[in-house]
Amino acid sequence: MSASAIALLQRSTVIDFAHALVNAGLNRLLHSRDSDFVADAMKDVVNTLTTASELGVETPLQIQFDGAKLCHDGHILEGPSLQARSLLDCCEERNIAMLSFRRGLTIGEANRLFDLLLRPENVDALQRDHRDATLLAFGIHHVRITLQNPADPANRRIGLDEQGRALNHYQELADALQKNHRLAQGDHELATDATVTAVERTVNDFDEPSMLLSLSMKDDCDRFTVGHSVRVALLALQVARAMGASREQLVRVGGAALMHDIGKSKVPQEILFKQGRLTKEEWHWMAQHPRLGAQILIEQHESVDPRAIGAAFCHHMGADGGGYPDPLLPTPPSATSRLIRVCDVFEALTAVRPYKRAMNPIEAFAIMFRNENDFDPHWLRRFANTLGLFPTGTRVQMQDGAEALVVKQTSDIRRPIIKLLTSAAGEALVSDQPDTLATGVPFEGTTPIIAGISTHERYLPVPDFDENDPAEAGPTAHGACLPQHPHDHSH
Repeated sequence: MSASAIALLQRSTVIDFAHALVNAGLNRLLHSRDSDFVADAMKDVVNTLTTASELGVETPLQIQFDGAKLCHDGHILEGPSLQARSLLDCCEERNIAMLSFRRGLTIGEANRLFDLLLRPENVDALQRDHRDATLLAFGIHHVRITLQNPADPANRRIGLDEQGRALNHYQELADALQKNHRLAQGDHELATDATVTAVERTVNDFDEPSMLLSLSMKDDCDRFTVGHSVRVALLALQVARAMGASREQLVRVGGAALMHDIGKSKVPQEILFKQGRLTKEEWHWMAQHPRLGAQILIEQHESVDPRAIGAAFCHHMGADGGGYPDPLLPTPPSATSRLIRVCDVFEALTAVRPYKRAMNPIEAFAIMFRNENDFDPHWLRRFANTLGLFPTGTRVQMQDGAEALVVKQTSDIRRPIIKLLTSAAGEALVSDQPDTLATGVPFEGTTPIIAGISTHERYLPVPDFDENDPAEAGPTAHGACLPQHPHDHSH
């Protein structure tokens, strides 16, 4: 195996370890200490740490806390997701800068570590001069804790990697959305200005959309609700931008996409993060989130763009009348809602979930086009033409065995512009070599998936996002009712 392949594998295992920590923290908060969920989560922490060590990851494995992010070696592993929020808040409250893990950690040690990190009575246990003694007292021998030192510049902020500017936009969007989810949970007024500002800054810095779009294809910042919504927003912005939408239209589309899942703030976390099939009752709860989201946004009165209300309410409605909720709308969903539905499904298919693996884009497109009656066909084809069969930011293997990164689309959705990362022999290529950019077909057997899509469609003018489109005004503008649900938390 080449050195570059080994490095990628090591990186992947570190990400898995960070996700295991986050999942363990969430399960300790949701379930009793001796539950099977907690036992499995702690076992996963131990196993992923062991795997990382066996693959040659430098130990002790250092997980750094940088504000609302988990980092390793300057790379962000987990962003401010709903899943990670509790663990991140507890570590911030305890002034923790870094956790260092050594191989040999046991399931019992892991459980005791989370006792120390999460239980309120232990918030002051990690005093600067006594933290090693505290760890020993808790029976924790394979973890060391580094506390924040305001006087030490090295402990103030973890440096970002080469994607810093784009990642800053990702994090700003995630932070704004996370704040609104927490406000909605507590039935407080939303910070809509922060959301609009974050989207505006992203749109204004859209001179390099490929980097932002590459983040929409990443799984290592946040795999769940907040990260999903950010990635849907980035996808929607990219499509709208490719169609010639104005900056004002982009801000509105991006804001609506970012807030489309706000209703999930009212879904119990044990349902939202359940690792397995939902029961009938749990599914009933989950299916209410479009209605709950619209209600949350309607209650904000004039501070929310009506497009966001419509997107929250309609993003699970199919073009054939299927999906949920079942509102019997007198007019079809707006252009914004129809675009967001396509982006929402594509992101969900290509993202990791507790209950499924991530599909590659080709598999996702194949499913969506087999079920194209679920989508507005116009928007589905525009989406496919904008992203291509191999979306910008995806890592692909060429027919000769070389590895490459898709950096730009062409008029032929089958042949994107790629940046070669390794040779056919697996040797890493210098990033600034001028000959690493090429046009190619990553692998065979993929062209029939979107047969019949005309490549000239990508050049058609933007069809609507029209102020005069009554559907753009949201479900309340044309009389659609939002019936109260017995489990509605909005009052």
